[in-house]
Amino acid sequence: MAKRSREVIEGLLQELPDLLMACVVNVQSGRVLASYTVSNAYNPNQISLRNAKLLRIVEDALAAKAWAGGSLTDISVMLEDQLHHLRPMNDGRWYCFLAVHTADANLGIAKEIMRRHTSMN
Repeated sequence: MAKRSREVIEGLLQELPDLLMACVVNVQSGRVLASYTVSNAYNPNQISLRNAKLLRIVEDALAAKAWAGGSLTDISVMLEDQLHHLRPMNDGRWYCFLAVHTADANLGIAKEIMRRHTSMN
């Protein structure tokens, strides 16, 4: 578990060296399994529980057929100068989150890199 989490973070850093933050989190507990931050201002422990709760709410809404469509593949949020991307992994038991400046990566690039590193090989 810890080894796979570290591999995901290392892979993201190799392809997105200007990452602001990346973390792999256990959805049930909100516990950070592995993380990287560029500064103390980006704290994965502060966002981990909120994002885990967000994923549970979205999954519950999908299960209740509140939205048409398939299963949750990812969530992206565009801020003024940042992109935040969250992707469930390990059959929805974990999620991976990354934050990057929009000057350093666009949504398509971030999503593809995240998909490659969070998919089980």
